[in-house]
Amino acid sequence: MPSISYNRTDSQQPQSITIQGYVVRPGLHILTYEQLKLLREQTKHHSQLEHLVSQGVIKLTG
Repeated sequence: MPSISYNRTDSQQPQSITIQGYVVRPGLHILTYEQLKLLREQTKHHSQLEHLVSQGVIKLTG
C-alpha cells in the first residue's frame, strides 16, 4: 500500500507542503502509486522537500 508519512519534529518545518496540487501534511497519507511516483519525481526539483526526505522527516513508501 503506497503511503507518505510526514513526521514533523519541530516548529521550523512547514505545517504542510503542496506539490502539484497534493497537500502533504503531518500524518499518514494513502496515495495511489501514480501519485507516489509523481511525488518522488517532484522531490528532485523541490529543494525543501528533498531536504525533508533526506533527513527522514518525510518517508515515501510504496
